Amino acid sequence: MYNISYSSLYRFLLEHDIISPLAHKNTVKIYNDKMKQLIDEENEQEKSETIQLFKSRIIEIEKAHIRRSSNLYCFGEEIQMDACEKLWFGGIVSFLHLALDKATKKVLFGWFEYEEITRGYFVLLFHIIINYGIPAKIKADNRSSFSANNAKNKDIKLFLTQFGKVCEKLDITLETTSIPTAKAHIERENKTFKDRLIAELRHEGITTIDEANRYLNEIFIPKMNEKFSYAIDNKKSKMRENNYSEDELNLIISETYTRIIDNASCIRYNKKYYVPTVPDTGEIISYKKGTECLFIISYNGEYWCLIENRHYQLTEIEQRDITMVKEADFPKSKKEHRKYIPPKNHPWRKNMMLR
Repeated sequence: MYNISYSSLYRFLLEHDIISPLAHKNTVKIYNDKMKQLIDEENEQEKSETIQLFKSRIIEIEKAHIRRSSNLYCFGEEIQMDACEKLWFGGIVSFLHLALDKATKKVLFGWFEYEEITRGYFVLLFHIIINYGIPAKIKADNRSSFSANNAKNKDIKLFLTQFGKVCEKLDITLETTSIPTAKAHIERENKTFKDRLIAELRHEGITTIDEANRYLNEIFIPKMNEKFSYAIDNKKSKMRENNYSEDELNLIISETYTRIIDNASCIRYNKKYYVPTVPDTGEIISYKKGTECLFIISYNGEYWCLIENRHYQLTEIEQRDITMVKEADFPKSKKEHRKYIPPKNHPWRKNMMLR
């Protein structure tokens, strides 16, 4: 590490006509005007060298900052979600899940996972609802977390995934697209995070995913929002007030599967058996064989079930180490044949001794 401040380094680069490829348009304009003035004042030999230097430092149009669009959207009217794959920390490939509000350009939450999974988007949605409220619409890509490509009925395509079911319960419109420019704000934010966050995580010496998530949401995102995002206009906000408690959201933002109760009043999942119990007392509840129920993996990883509009906590039944086996199923042991040794007066041994 070099012992030099940011302001000193910035001043030094400007004095030598070196600007960032991500500089603002105003900075690029000042640089271009300065280079044109130098070209007009210099002689032919010096002019050619300056022109070559100027051409090598021209900012590409696609890398320059685009003009910010007018604030036509309201806060919470459209939340864009996406995940970005990169070597963010520790030399291991991980995925950064981000949620951004289109109106204010504010990053609402971020989360690191080692894979792009539905769990990462559940975390984003949970914290958005707790901290801001329930958004009107979520826009994402055509990943299997949001849309089912094998759906026969395209009208209900979005609501066949686990994330789609959660959006349906919360009355959130879920829209998917395969065109990156349709959700340009989150794509641009991914580029900004790649340019800035990787360097900061390396500078802070962060190598674990827990440290990275803490630094991301407690330090980096608030700093970026303060610098680049607009203020929230609560009068025009489309965020609906959250009337759910954390315990209720824990069951709403969850994975659900349909199951049938067997003749022992148990539910089978992942080769294990569970029995419904009352959460407060632990009393086991029995239902008739064939009763349909909803198996729930809650946000915090607990197992619940919904039977006849009632929620029960599931308790795993311990498997027996010893099971009864029928006598016919026992493996039959083979009889050991004793080796025959002839007596001494046997003709065969007698002839051998005579030889």
